Amino acid sequence: MAKITYRQPPKPPPASDTPAGLVIGFIHPGTMSAYFTTSLLASILVDQNGPRRLVGMLQEWSSANVSGSRNSIVRQFLDGPGEWLLFVDTDMAWEPPDIDAILAAAHPDTAPIVGGLCFGLAHGSLFPTIYGVGTDEHGDQRLMRGCLYEPDTLMPVAATGAAFLLVHRSVYTKVRDDNYNQTFPWFQETEDRGQPVGEDVTFCLRAARSGFPVHVHTGIRIGHHKSQVLTEALFIHQQQTGAPPDGSE
Repeated sequence: MAKITYRQPPKPPPASDTPAGLVIGFIHPGTMSAYFTTSLLASILVDQNGPRRLVGMLQEWSSANVSGSRNSIVRQFLDGPGEWLLFVDTDMAWEPPDIDAILAAAHPDTAPIVGGLCFGLAHGSLFPTIYGVGTDEHGDQRLMRGCLYEPDTLMPVAATGAAFLLVHRSVYTKVRDDNYNQTFPWFQETEDRGQPVGEDVTFCLRAARSGFPVHVHTGIRIGHHKSQVLTEALFIHQQQTGAPPDGSE
Protein backbone atom coordinates (compact mmCIF):
# COMPACT_ATOMS: atom_id res chain seq x y z
CA MET A 1 0.00 0.00 0.00
CA ALA A 2 1.28 3.47 -0.83
CA LYS A 3 2.32 5.56 2.15
CA ILE A 4 0.09 8.53 2.93
CA THR A 5 1.35 11.42 5.01
CA TYR A 6 -0.56 14.17 6.81
CA ARG A 7 0.36 17.53 8.27
CA GLN A 8 0.64 17.97 12.03
CA PRO A 9 -2.93 18.58 13.23
CA PRO A 10 -3.79 21.84 15.00
CA LYS A 11 -5.06 21.86 18.56
CA PRO A 12 -8.86 22.15 18.73
CA PRO A 13 -10.18 25.51 19.95
CA PRO A 14 -11.76 25.63 23.41
CA ALA A 15 -15.39 24.64 23.64
CA SER A 16 -17.94 27.45 23.71
CA ASP A 17 -20.90 27.70 26.07
CA THR A 18 -22.90 29.46 23.35
CA PRO A 19 -25.68 27.33 21.84
CA ALA A 20 -24.44 25.94 18.54
CA GLY A 21 -27.65 26.06 16.51
CA LEU A 22 -27.28 22.41 15.52
CA VAL A 23 -29.39 20.68 12.88
CA ILE A 24 -29.22 16.90 12.42
CA GLY A 25 -29.84 15.67 8.89
CA PHE A 26 -30.22 12.15 7.59
CA ILE A 27 -31.28 10.37 4.42
CA HIS A 28 -32.95 6.98 4.42
CA PRO A 29 -34.65 4.39 2.19
CA GLY A 30 -37.70 4.28 4.47
CA THR A 31 -36.02 2.18 7.16
CA MET A 32 -33.19 2.74 9.63
CA SER A 33 -31.08 0.78 12.09
CA ALA A 34 -32.29 0.34 15.66
CA TYR A 35 -28.82 1.50 16.73
CA PHE A 36 -29.37 4.79 14.88
CA THR A 37 -32.86 5.24 16.34
CA THR A 38 -31.64 4.61 19.88
CA SER A 39 -28.68 6.97 19.43
CA LEU A 40 -30.86 9.71 17.97
CA LEU A 41 -33.49 9.49 20.71
CA ALA A 42 -30.82 9.52 23.42
CA SER A 43 -29.15 12.56 21.86
CA ILE A 44 -32.45 14.46 21.69
CA LEU A 45 -33.32 13.65 25.31
CA VAL A 46 -29.89 14.69 26.57
CA ASP A 47 -29.94 17.92 24.55
CA GLN A 48 -33.43 18.91 25.68
CA ASN A 49 -32.45 18.36 29.31
CA GLY A 50 -29.10 20.10 28.92
CA PRO A 51 -27.47 22.49 26.45
CA ARG A 52 -30.44 22.77 24.04
CA ARG A 53 -28.20 23.21 21.01
CA LEU A 54 -30.45 21.21 18.70
CA VAL A 55 -32.65 23.59 16.69
CA GLY A 56 -33.90 21.30 13.94
CA MET A 57 -33.95 17.94 12.25
CA LEU A 58 -34.12 17.25 8.51
CA GLN A 59 -34.78 13.92 6.82
CA GLU A 60 -35.10 12.98 3.18
CA TRP A 61 -36.11 9.74 1.53
CA SER A 62 -33.37 8.46 -0.74
CA SER A 63 -33.16 5.81 -3.40
CA ALA A 64 -29.97 5.24 -5.39
CA ASN A 65 -29.70 9.00 -5.98
CA VAL A 66 -27.96 9.73 -2.69
CA SER A 67 -26.53 13.02 -3.97
CA GLY A 68 -29.94 14.49 -4.74
CA SER A 69 -31.24 13.71 -1.25
CA ARG A 70 -28.16 15.10 0.50
CA ASN A 71 -28.32 18.28 -1.57
CA SER A 72 -32.00 18.67 -0.74
CA ILE A 73 -31.21 18.55 2.98
CA VAL A 74 -28.48 21.18 2.55
CA ARG A 75 -30.91 23.50 0.74
CA GLN A 76 -33.45 23.14 3.55
CA PHE A 77 -30.72 23.73 6.13
CA LEU A 78 -29.61 26.96 4.46
CA ASP A 79 -33.21 28.18 4.45
CA GLY A 80 -33.36 27.76 8.23
CA PRO A 81 -31.65 29.30 11.28
CA GLY A 82 -29.11 26.56 12.02
CA GLU A 83 -25.38 27.27 12.19
CA TRP A 84 -24.12 23.68 11.99
CA LEU A 85 -25.47 20.69 10.05
CA LEU A 86 -24.57 17.22 11.31
CA PHE A 87 -25.12 14.56 8.66
CA VAL A 88 -25.59 11.12 10.23
CA ASP A 89 -26.20 7.95 8.24
CA THR A 90 -29.08 5.79 9.44
CA ASP A 91 -26.84 2.78 10.12
CA MET A 92 -24.54 4.59 12.56
CA ALA A 93 -24.33 4.19 16.35
CA TRP A 94 -23.05 6.88 18.72
CA GLU A 95 -23.41 8.27 22.24
CA PRO A 96 -24.75 11.76 23.10
CA PRO A 97 -21.27 12.93 24.30
CA ASP A 98 -20.01 12.34 20.75
CA ILE A 99 -22.11 15.31 19.60
CA ASP A 100 -20.65 17.45 22.39
CA ALA A 101 -17.15 16.38 21.36
CA ILE A 102 -17.55 17.11 17.66
CA LEU A 103 -19.07 20.54 18.38
CA ALA A 104 -16.19 21.31 20.76
CA ALA A 105 -13.62 20.32 18.12
CA ALA A 106 -15.28 22.34 15.34
CA HIS A 107 -14.79 26.05 14.70
CA PRO A 108 -16.30 28.21 11.92
CA ASP A 109 -12.86 29.46 10.84
CA THR A 110 -10.24 26.84 11.74
CA ALA A 111 -12.24 23.59 11.64
CA PRO A 112 -15.54 24.15 9.78
CA ILE A 113 -15.73 20.52 8.58
CA VAL A 114 -15.19 17.75 11.13
CA GLY A 115 -15.98 14.07 10.74
CA GLY A 116 -16.10 11.38 13.39
CA LEU A 117 -13.96 8.27 13.16
CA CYS A 118 -16.09 5.87 11.11
CA PHE A 119 -15.28 2.56 9.44
CA GLY A 120 -16.31 0.83 6.25
CA LEU A 121 -16.00 -2.78 5.14
CA ALA A 122 -14.52 -3.93 1.82
CA HIS A 123 -13.55 -7.48 0.81
CA GLY A 124 -13.79 -8.65 4.43
CA SER A 125 -11.54 -5.92 5.85
CA LEU A 126 -12.38 -2.82 7.87
CA PHE A 127 -10.95 0.55 6.95
CA PRO A 128 -11.31 4.05 8.47
CA THR A 129 -13.04 6.49 6.16
CA ILE A 130 -9.98 8.74 6.07
CA TYR A 131 -8.57 9.87 2.72
CA GLY A 132 -5.27 11.51 1.91
CA VAL A 133 -3.26 12.30 -1.20
CA GLY A 134 -0.69 9.61 -2.01
CA THR A 135 1.51 8.44 -4.84
CA ASP A 136 0.44 5.37 -6.80
CA GLU A 137 2.65 2.73 -8.44
CA HIS A 138 2.99 4.95 -11.53
CA GLY A 139 4.27 7.90 -9.53
CA ASP A 140 1.05 9.87 -9.94
CA GLN A 141 -0.60 11.65 -7.05
CA ARG A 142 -4.15 10.56 -6.36
CA LEU A 143 -6.71 10.30 -3.59
CA MET A 144 -6.10 7.25 -1.42
CA ARG A 145 -7.71 5.61 1.55
CA GLY A 146 -5.37 5.44 4.55
CA CYS A 147 -5.38 3.10 7.57
CA LEU A 148 -2.83 4.92 9.73
CA TYR A 149 -4.00 7.58 12.17
CA GLU A 150 -3.13 8.94 15.60
CA PRO A 151 -5.77 8.23 18.26
CA ASP A 152 -7.69 11.03 19.97
CA THR A 153 -6.50 13.63 17.47
CA LEU A 154 -8.10 16.29 15.31
CA MET A 155 -6.30 15.51 12.08
CA PRO A 156 -6.43 17.27 8.70
CA VAL A 157 -7.41 14.99 5.82
CA ALA A 158 -8.08 15.33 2.12
CA ALA A 159 -11.59 13.91 2.52
CA THR A 160 -13.86 11.76 4.66
CA GLY A 161 -17.35 10.32 4.46
CA ALA A 162 -20.65 11.89 5.49
CA ALA A 163 -21.65 9.14 7.91
CA PHE A 164 -21.06 11.47 10.90
CA LEU A 165 -20.04 14.80 9.42
CA LEU A 166 -20.42 18.25 10.98
CA VAL A 167 -20.27 21.24 8.60
CA HIS A 168 -20.68 24.97 9.21
CA ARG A 169 -23.22 26.79 7.04
CA SER A 170 -20.53 29.14 5.66
CA VAL A 171 -18.97 26.15 3.87
CA TYR A 172 -22.19 25.27 2.08
CA THR A 173 -22.77 28.89 1.11
CA LYS A 174 -19.29 29.34 -0.37
CA VAL A 175 -19.28 26.00 -2.21
CA ARG A 176 -22.67 26.86 -3.72
CA ASP A 177 -21.44 30.29 -4.80
CA ASP A 178 -18.32 28.77 -6.38
CA ASN A 179 -20.72 26.93 -8.74
CA TYR A 180 -19.02 23.57 -9.22
CA ASN A 181 -22.27 22.15 -10.56
CA GLN A 182 -25.67 23.85 -10.72
CA THR A 183 -27.66 20.62 -10.39
CA PHE A 184 -25.44 19.03 -7.73
CA PRO A 185 -23.81 22.02 -5.99
CA TRP A 186 -22.44 20.14 -2.96
CA PHE A 187 -22.71 16.35 -3.16
CA GLN A 188 -22.16 14.50 -6.42
CA GLU A 189 -20.77 11.15 -7.54
CA THR A 190 -17.70 11.90 -9.67
CA GLU A 191 -14.47 10.16 -10.73
CA ASP A 192 -10.73 10.49 -10.21
CA ARG A 193 -8.45 9.08 -12.93
CA GLY A 194 -11.01 6.50 -13.93
CA GLN A 195 -11.97 5.52 -10.36
CA PRO A 196 -15.39 6.33 -8.86
CA VAL A 197 -15.53 8.98 -6.14
CA GLY A 198 -18.43 9.01 -3.68
CA GLU A 199 -20.67 12.02 -3.27
CA ASP A 200 -19.34 12.80 0.21
CA VAL A 201 -15.70 12.67 -0.87
CA THR A 202 -16.55 14.97 -3.79
CA PHE A 203 -18.06 17.44 -1.32
CA CYS A 204 -14.87 17.44 0.77
CA LEU A 205 -12.72 18.02 -2.31
CA ARG A 206 -14.91 20.91 -3.44
CA ALA A 207 -14.88 22.43 0.03
CA ALA A 208 -11.08 22.22 0.11
CA ARG A 209 -10.87 23.93 -3.30
CA SER A 210 -13.10 26.67 -1.88
CA GLY A 211 -10.60 27.23 0.93
CA PHE A 212 -12.01 25.15 3.81
CA PRO A 213 -9.93 22.59 5.75
CA VAL A 214 -11.35 19.12 6.36
CA HIS A 215 -10.69 17.23 9.59
CA VAL A 216 -11.46 13.91 11.21
CA HIS A 217 -11.44 13.67 15.01
CA THR A 218 -10.12 10.20 15.80
CA GLY A 219 -11.32 10.43 19.40
CA ILE A 220 -14.96 10.53 18.28
CA ARG A 221 -15.47 6.82 17.65
CA ILE A 222 -18.69 6.07 15.77
CA GLY A 223 -20.13 2.60 15.23
CA HIS A 224 -21.32 1.43 11.81
CA HIS A 225 -24.08 -1.16 11.82
CA LYS A 226 -23.67 -3.74 9.07
CA SER A 227 -24.25 -7.42 9.84
CA GLN A 228 -22.45 -6.34 13.01
CA VAL A 229 -21.39 -2.95 14.34
CA LEU A 230 -18.06 -1.89 12.82
CA THR A 231 -16.03 -0.20 15.56
CA GLU A 232 -12.47 0.95 16.17
CA ALA A 233 -11.95 -1.93 18.60
CA LEU A 234 -12.84 -4.40 15.85
CA PHE A 235 -10.51 -2.59 13.43
CA ILE A 236 -7.60 -2.73 15.90
CA HIS A 237 -8.25 -6.44 16.53
CA GLN A 238 -8.16 -7.08 12.80
CA GLN A 239 -4.91 -5.13 12.39
CA GLN A 240 -3.23 -7.01 15.26
CA THR A 241 -4.41 -10.52 14.41
CA GLY A 242 -5.17 -10.45 10.69
CA ALA A 243 -8.54 -12.04 11.46
CA PRO A 244 -11.56 -11.03 9.35
CA PRO A 245 -14.24 -8.98 11.14
CA ASP A 246 -16.51 -11.95 11.75
CA GLY A 247 -13.80 -13.52 13.90
CA SER A 248 -13.30 -16.49 11.61
CA GLU A 249 -9.81 -17.55 10.53
